[in-house]
Amino acid sequence: MLSDKLKQIREKSELILSSSERIESPTIKRTWGQLEREIKSMNERIQPTQELHAKAYYFLASNGVDTEHISTPINTSQTFAQVEVENHTNIKEFLDEEHEKRLISNIEDKRSQNIDDFEAFYDKQFEEIFENIERERREESENAVDYKEFEKYNDTAGVVRINDYANVITNLNNNRLQNMDFDIIQNLSSIRNMSELRKAQDCASETWDILKHFVDKSNVVGRSEGRFTKTYASESYQHDSAVNTRRALISASKSWLEQQSTQFVNDALNRHAKTIKMGGIPSFNHRLRAFINLTFKTSTGWIDDRLEIVNDLPIWTFIFYLMRCGHLDLAAKFVDDNREMFASDRKFVSYFEQYVNADYYCVSKPTQEAILADYYKFEYGEKVIDPYKLIVYKIIGRCELHKKSLPDVIRNTEDYIWLQLTLVREVINEEPYSFERYRLSDVQKHVASYGSSYFDPENTNPWIYFRILILTLQFEKSIEFLYKQKKYRLETVHFAVALVYHGLLRVIPPSKSDTKIMLITENGENEIYNLNFPTLLYQYIQVYIPENRQNALQYIYLLSLYSQANGYPDQTMVQLARTYVCKYTIDSKDFKTLLGSMNDTQTPGLVEKSKGLLYIKSNENYAEQILYPTAEQCILTGRCSDAVYIYNLAHDYNKMVDVLAKELSDALQQSQADRVIDCTLSDAPNVAIIQFAIETMQRYEKFEPFTTVITPQRQNTIRILIQLLQFRTLYEQNEYEKAFQQLEQVNVVPLHHDHYHIRLLVDQFNTLDDNIKKNIPEILLNAMDILYKTWASHTSQPSASRYESQELEKRANAVLTFAGLLQFNIPTDIIIRLN
Repeated sequence: MLSDKLKQIREKSELILSSSERIESPTIKRTWGQLEREIKSMNERIQPTQELHAKAYYFLASNGVDTEHISTPINTSQTFAQVEVENHTNIKEFLDEEHEKRLISNIEDKRSQNIDDFEAFYDKQFEEIFENIERERREESENAVDYKEFEKYNDTAGVVRINDYANVITNLNNNRLQNMDFDIIQNLSSIRNMSELRKAQDCASETWDILKHFVDKSNVVGRSEGRFTKTYASESYQHDSAVNTRRALISASKSWLEQQSTQFVNDALNRHAKTIKMGGIPSFNHRLRAFINLTFKTSTGWIDDRLEIVNDLPIWTFIFYLMRCGHLDLAAKFVDDNREMFASDRKFVSYFEQYVNADYYCVSKPTQEAILADYYKFEYGEKVIDPYKLIVYKIIGRCELHKKSLPDVIRNTEDYIWLQLTLVREVINEEPYSFERYRLSDVQKHVASYGSSYFDPENTNPWIYFRILILTLQFEKSIEFLYKQKKYRLETVHFAVALVYHGLLRVIPPSKSDTKIMLITENGENEIYNLNFPTLLYQYIQVYIPENRQNALQYIYLLSLYSQANGYPDQTMVQLARTYVCKYTIDSKDFKTLLGSMNDTQTPGLVEKSKGLLYIKSNENYAEQILYPTAEQCILTGRCSDAVYIYNLAHDYNKMVDVLAKELSDALQQSQADRVIDCTLSDAPNVAIIQFAIETMQRYEKFEPFTTVITPQRQNTIRILIQLLQFRTLYEQNEYEKAFQQLEQVNVVPLHHDHYHIRLLVDQFNTLDDNIKKNIPEILLNAMDILYKTWASHTSQPSASRYESQELEKRANAVLTFAGLLQFNIPTDIIIRLN
């Protein structure tokens, strides 16, 4: 039978081996009969000895086989013994007990975690409150310093200038209310600036003129208000309309520089009018010839031997100055009419003709390559070349853009800026003219890399660099730069206002308005800057016009210039303006002036009169956008009396009563000492809170609109809270007898052991307002404390009446019975303390 079993194992092993894919050793290719015969033959041939036994043991042990364990006989004495299960084992109870232990452990862990989370939350809140207080303190200190800096450079005329600026802003907003444009640049520029130096004053005036030139000469159609808001301040940088707007502004900037150059020519001629004696009304070509003769020629000849003179005219100088003065058409006509003058440069005539007629003055690639080849021949050849010829070729072929200037020709800052703007090609990525890329952003980075000290080495006239930043369309950086010059902050703010009015200032999104950083950069290929215009305005209000409510509001209304009506993508800036109105109202605490008053009739405040500037059309919308948010902020800062005043203006008597209930409830839950350190609670003493609540209820309980909305039950809630707070105040003052009398009048806690009365008060408890319910546990504790102290004082006296002691004990039992019936509404720790 054993032999059959072995045969079966052998056969099954062959099946297993044949199906295995991981055969690492050869199989035994023998039948079971062969194996049996060979084993029997080996037993006959090899006799077992002690030596062979030792070798076999060593062989098996060296391969990890425990021969001692294998050779030990198996103990089978208990194999078939019956196992008896102990009857007292209860798996279910064990699992239930383990489950309960786990639950208790989890609850304790969660409780511990909750405590840790609460402490962390409390610490974070306290830290934020402390940081806010510190920030406000620093702002007040900085504002005081800023105003002292202002006074340092100003006499009484400085205050007049503040009012003059405010009047302009008021007029601007009045025009906005009538949907009319306003010439803000003209009005602001007419106010004398702060600069004492005549040169600085001229720079400031010129900058106003540049802005006006941008608005009038940029060929961008539309109203003055928000003319560039959509295409400059809102659209993505590479959007078609944004690129076209920058082209128009670059052209306007160049145009202003060209007008300035023309004026320079005319001024030079006027100064030497007696010498030149031109007479009549000569053409510009004739005047320019006279200027060139005056500048480049002396009695002995031309001052520069490199000038290429044809027919007693330095032709390249003449062409350059025509271009520099903005007369490209005259330059083209001159070249075309005088082709023989360019006999040695015949290709130039076709080059120049193509340049003048090309879109955006971008010649074709073959022409550009030909111009570049000629330019290299002039620049690096052995022949002496007229420097004005070289710069004309540089301009029309945009050659060697890495070389920003030619010192022999470009001698001042204005010429340098003009040359950069002339070489710039503001293109869209899809346009074909990208072989020589030099964009506005490249110019801006290049100018910014020099810094203000390069253009104003003595640092006496910041207007120079400010004007350069404006000319290179770096409006945001220009405001940020001038704002650092504290004595020019009035001018800075109003330059910013003018830019915002026309939509020429990128402002930070409202989500980042809390930051104090004045300039925020959007990192990317073009480094787009956004100015913190909201902070700029609000700091100006805090420093220069903190007490003038009317003027302060007028400046805040400027935030709403960036609206969807003016091309801004959404109404977030309008909403921010509303938020700042609420913030200013809360900070000033002048609710009557700003929000209005309510006596027999309602008198509108300053905000309501100008609500159209905040895009508020109805009284309901006004309440929703201004009154409610202001009241809510008052509640969050513990100024409940102010919130009641505001809800009254909104005719929302339900919320008014809610605020009264909250203030009374908070006072019941926290002592005044605790409320003082909590910025979210009123720090007024209990007496003041009680007095305010009583006066408010007395004023409105006979007012029909109030009584129509507020039910007697809700009015009764306020009365009960008032009485409970009166009880608490007397209790804290240790006037126990008066406190007890007050609590009896409230009739929410049983003070006599009358089961029917106790049951009645329990039923009444379920109908009470939550503001009352949540304070009952502490009231019960206060009442029991009074009873205990009265009882202890009474029983300590030798002549104490047993009857009075029993009465006190009955009252205490009434309180305990009441608490027991409300056990699910009374915290466990209160129940323990009561017992």
